[in-house]
Amino acid sequence: MADTERLERERSFRRRLARLGTAWRRQVDHDLRDYGLTEATWRPVLYLGLLLPPVRQTDLARALEIEAPSVARLLDVLERRGLVFRSRDHEDRRSKLVRLTTEGERIERQVRDAVDAVSHRLLSGISDSELTACYSVFDRIEENLCTTRMGTEAAVPS
Repeated sequence: MADTERLERERSFRRRLARLGTAWRRQVDHDLRDYGLTEATWRPVLYLGLLLPPVRQTDLARALEIEAPSVARLLDVLERRGLVFRSRDHEDRRSKLVRLTTEGERIERQVRDAVDAVSHRLLSGISDSELTACYSVFDRIEENLCTTRMGTEAAVPS
């Protein structure tokens, strides 16, 4: 494949991957609209259900790949809605620990069910071998990301 052809395929892949991720989240948003949840609020609830409780607020921010002040504001909203509660971390007084409330756990199950339903719909007709091939590509991209991050960090003067 010629270099220009490869470059165009890489550009197309990048755009499609980003577009599919956005469209996927919009589908989940649509399914969760009746619960009054948006991506900004259902993702933290979902991650709090996936991570071992209690979760440090900074770890949640890292998992969501958003800035700590943004997570703090989202948690303020979720706390007012009675879905999460925060407590002081006795091991690190600068940190806050976050847990789902009983109501938050109920909502997290609904979020997980909605995410699973969207995944089932969108992956319909895709074979196990096709999914495995896709995972293989994602794994290699993640490996390249890790290598790039390490190379970048190593190049930064200390």
